Amino acid sequence: MTRSSQPRCLMIAPLTFYTFHERLRTSLETQGYDVDMMNEEHPSSTFGKIVAQLMLPLSRRMTLAALRCRLASTLRYDLVVIIKGRGMSLAAINLLRQHADRVVAYTWDSFQYSPSPLDWKGATDRFATFDIVDAEQHGLPLVHLFTGTTSRRQLSVPDYDLSVVMRVHSERLAYVDRALRALKDKRVFVFLYTGSLLTFLPHLLRAPFAAFRLRRYIFRTPLSYDQAMAAIANSSATLDYAHPLQSGITVRCFEALSMGVPVVTNNPHTNRAGIFNVGDVALFPLDGDPKHLPDLIAQLSRHDTRLTIRTIDEFMTNLLDSSVADAAKVRNQ
Repeated sequence: MTRSSQPRCLMIAPLTFYTFHERLRTSLETQGYDVDMMNEEHPSSTFGKIVAQLMLPLSRRMTLAALRCRLASTLRYDLVVIIKGRGMSLAAINLLRQHADRVVAYTWDSFQYSPSPLDWKGATDRFATFDIVDAEQHGLPLVHLFTGTTSRRQLSVPDYDLSVVMRVHSERLAYVDRALRALKDKRVFVFLYTGSLLTFLPHLLRAPFAAFRLRRYIFRTPLSYDQAMAAIANSSATLDYAHPLQSGITVRCFEALSMGVPVVTNNPHTNRAGIFNVGDVALFPLDGDPKHLPDLIAQLSRHDTRLTIRTIDEFMTNLLDSSVADAAKVRNQ
């Protein structure tokens, strides 16, 4: 069987964000696609990330050059899926459209947090977002994220009152610190991941006292996905922190609810998501009064949280939305 005998897909995504891209790739392969992978920005390295953050026009030019090299030596694609796509540009999208039948893009960032797609989203065949506010304000399809775990709660009386499994970013150190200082007599599982000392330095400078108090919970080697899910499954509730500039529901919420574990979160938009039952989620803002947190967790632990399982295949189906593609084919006939 030759490569051209089955539909071909190019997925452009962050290839260093845990195993997120591999899960998406597997889902596309189950739909029959032969999937090629490319990082969302070039060079694909820490240097490339820094350039994209500080000099986006330069990052876009380098990514466009890498894309030209890739497309010059490959067969035509049936589908291009762009995830996040910080290094993409209008020129890159136009180039992709010359080499693919359909270009679909998705962002798990808000435009306020990462505005890169604003000048190229309209050139795609379909652009969807996880951000509730952006979907409303820009008239975009809202596609919620998913869970990748098959773990389930095993113990009727969990070992932990609260689990905290997070990558360090934005105000998470201050948020976790406030929570733990209010739970001194509670059983907690805490794992905070930072990729390197260089990326951790801004957080250390922003919240030095919180970083000091949390130092025994901060690690440079990530927890395995199975270990992380096992810790959450073995807790009465888990702590979620959405970036203040974003309103989308995080993967952590879907993971927790798929295991029947309620969520404490700072995200005030959860009640508009349409995925939570009353009592599944408790709101604890960054500036919330910590003395209320133990009662919030106690209320959640008494609540019978509904299992809400949203699979990656459901996510991919919503994202690709074959009905949209079929309608486009009819219009073009």
